[in-house]
Amino acid sequence: MRLLGNKVKQYRKQKNLSQQELAEGICTQATVSLMEKKNKVPSIKIILQICRRLNISLDDVLSGLGSGLDEQFNCISTAVRREDFALAAEMLAKMNMTNVQNGFDRERYHYYRGFIELGARQRPDEAIFHFNLLLHRSYRMPWDLYAIVGNVGMAAAYLERQELDKTRYYLNAASNYLDDFEWHDEESFQRMIWARYRISKLYLQLEQPQQAVENVEAALRAVKYQASLYLIDVLYEVKGQAEQALLATAAAKRSLVIARTLALVTHNVALQERLIPQIGPMLTE
Repeated sequence: MRLLGNKVKQYRKQKNLSQQELAEGICTQATVSLMEKKNKVPSIKIILQICRRLNISLDDVLSGLGSGLDEQFNCISTAVRREDFALAAEMLAKMNMTNVQNGFDRERYHYYRGFIELGARQRPDEAIFHFNLLLHRSYRMPWDLYAIVGNVGMAAAYLERQELDKTRYYLNAASNYLDDFEWHDEESFQRMIWARYRISKLYLQLEQPQQAVENVEAALRAVKYQASLYLIDVLYEVKGQAEQALLATAAAKRSLVIARTLALVTHNVALQERLIPQIGPMLTE
C-alpha cells in the first residue's frame, strides 16, 4: 500500500484548501506536508478523515489496494451479504487465483472462502483455516474491515463447533474494532452494518441479548445518520427479538411493528412472513 501524495495535493487544491485548513481538527499541517511531499502514511485513521474532508475515496489516494478482480469480488460480496452462499461459491469457483500476486486480493479470497465454507458447505474447520489466513495477514491492521469481519466469521465458525469461549472472544474483538472504525465509502458502510447485524444475531444465539441490543443500536445510529434503509428492517427484527429475551415486552412489540412497516417499504417479503408469528401473539396481549 502506498500513499499518492501528489493526489492528496491535487484534491486539496481543487477544494481551495490550504494545508492548515485541510489538517484542522485532524492532524498537524506538518503531517499534511509529509503526506504530500514524502508520501508519508501517518495512520489510516488520519487518511480516512482527510478523504472524508476532501469528499474522495481511499482508493483515490492509495495504490496497491485492489486489482482487476474488484468487480468479481464485489459481486461475491453482494451474494454473501444476501446470504446466497451457493451463488457466492459458484462465482468464487470461477476465479483463477493461482497466479495472483496482490496481497489484498489474497486476503479477500480467504475472507469470502471462509463464509462460503460456513454458509454453503457447513464446514467450520475449513472456514477457520481460511479466516486464520486472513487474520494473520491483517493482524497489524485493525482498521481493515476485511480483518474485522474475519473475526465475525471466526466467531460464527466456533459457534458451529460449540466452542463458546472462543466465539465470545472473536465477537468481542470484532465489536471493539468496529467501535473505532471509520467507513469511507458506501461499500465499507454496508459491510460495517452487515457486520453489526451478524454480531447481533450471534449474540442472540449465545443468549446474550443485551450485547445484541448494543450492536443493533450502534448499527441503527449509523443507518439513520446516513438516511439509509440498508438492513434497517432486519436490524429492527433482531432488536425486537433481543428485547423479548430481556422481557422488555412493550419495547419488543414496538421494534417488531417497526420492522414489519419497514419490510413493506423495502419489499422484504421473507421478513414480512417471518414476522407474522412473532407479532401475532403480542397483538393479543
